[in-house]
Amino acid sequence: MEKEPRLENNPAEKSLERTDRFIELMEVRHCNAMMALKIEGILGGEEILDEYPTTRTPENIRVKKEAHEALKPILESLSTSGFTKKAEHVKQVVDGYFHSKIIAQRAELELRKKLKEEGKDPTPLEMGTELFRQRTGENPKRPVEGIRQEGYFILAFFNDDDYLKFVEGLDVDKSAGLFHRAMRFPNMTVDVVLSRYGFPNSIILHERQHFINCSILQHFTGIESHVVPPKKEFPLLAEGVNEQKAGVRKGLGGVKDELLARIRDGSNSIRATDFFGTDLYEHLSGEFSEDEGKEVIVLLKKIESELKSASGLFEGDQSRGMLVYHLVDIPLLRFPERIKAVTEFYNSKINEFTNLIPDENAEKQIQDKDIRHKLADLRLDITGEAYSIPGMILGSNFGRITMDYDELQTKLKDIRIKIEKLRKDYDSLLVGMGGLEPPTSTMSM
Repeated sequence: MEKEPRLENNPAEKSLERTDRFIELMEVRHCNAMMALKIEGILGGEEILDEYPTTRTPENIRVKKEAHEALKPILESLSTSGFTKKAEHVKQVVDGYFHSKIIAQRAELELRKKLKEEGKDPTPLEMGTELFRQRTGENPKRPVEGIRQEGYFILAFFNDDDYLKFVEGLDVDKSAGLFHRAMRFPNMTVDVVLSRYGFPNSIILHERQHFINCSILQHFTGIESHVVPPKKEFPLLAEGVNEQKAGVRKGLGGVKDELLARIRDGSNSIRATDFFGTDLYEHLSGEFSEDEGKEVIVLLKKIESELKSASGLFEGDQSRGMLVYHLVDIPLLRFPERIKAVTEFYNSKINEFTNLIPDENAEKQIQDKDIRHKLADLRLDITGEAYSIPGMILGSNFGRITMDYDELQTKLKDIRIKIEKLRKDYDSLLVGMGGLEPPTSTMSM
């Protein structure tokens, strides 16, 4: 959550210096994305509460303390860079999470209490059915399951008529899922995630990101820059942002919200960007003039191209979360250059290791069968270690981000030393048997 990492066209600044400065800025962004994802995991973890929840509930105190501890590096980074207001806002975002969570916890407690008073076991099935009845006045045709997660309820439907009945009046009958902020029931108002087809992970991830964007990040208010540099491809949109045109800013915020949710749910580059102008998202296109809308389409095409170039890097839930946190505080107009920068940065980090993998063709000239096998074993050891790096850097090797940034750097350094030793052994054996001299540039990285 710092300044936009950019390579300035300054003739007085050497190319190597510019590259080093870019990498330094991106390392900070990488560290902060790791920490944001870790904090998200901390906030999402909880125990079942039997007492009336408040900010002083022991479980909430523990989680909040742990989240604030993990947040320190981000706040220090922002404050050191002069972004004191943004640092304060980020802290408020974490604190605000507990407001949503406590509202949902209280709603769950009251719902469980009501069901128990009626002699019912407060199972997900009973809770979902009760919420369906409260909103529609009818019983569902098939079971509706309801669970509270973090600061919202998830309602999973298993009958299309039930889903359409529940969303009646919301004009979202073509949707597979929905996040509804502050949905009203007779005895409570709470954020709700609706899933039309049970509990598919992609829909839950998608709607959860809407919850984060809207209820927690307040539609990116306070963390996103209010000024963008002139853009040749999008002059009307840039002008609208810089002149604070309400429609343009709201529309771009809505497009960003949907795009991040699609990135998070695992959509490919085409699906992540092809929603603008469709009937389901008519409310977004309605914020723009016809010419502004054309620029939005061009912008999304450029974003699609950069996401396609990043294909393969961000495949798992954790790595997609990392990408989202690289983008969450960036204005949508800067997404193409930011995604490109993130992709180049991670590819360069990964290439530091994969470039040490030997070319197996060099082994074919060795006549001794045992030596060829030893060379192949060394090469496979190097390959295995090098190919573990992408998942390690982007978090997918661990399921959840558990290491902090410094621990990761130490781990990467240890693996680098191990690979370099293996490569040295490989090259010594190859050269000793009369093989081709290994290129010195490979080992000088």
